[in-house]
Amino acid sequence: MSADQHAQEELAHIGRMIAELERVATNGRGDPTRHAVMRPEYWRRRIDALMVASTNEHLRRNAAALRERLADVFADAPERDTGHAGEPAQETGSRR
Repeated sequence: MSADQHAQEELAHIGRMIAELERVATNGRGDPTRHAVMRPEYWRRRIDALMVASTNEHLRRNAAALRERLADVFADAPERDTGHAGEPAQETGSRR
């Protein structure tokens, strides 16, 4: 599998998760950021890592669009302190 194909699959996964965040945010029940993978900064770091690693302009545009969708979901949410500056993003495991 090529790096671009892997990145495209990763963006598709992130897009599905953002759709879930949108659903949770609009149902008005609970705090969607209670769990680590439901926090915007987690997905922002994953999107940014793909954007930095890719030279494919189409993929970078898709990643930027997902970042905007993510920002829209949490537009009214207060910023959260989730770690120390410079701390590397940690994956929670494989999605496979």
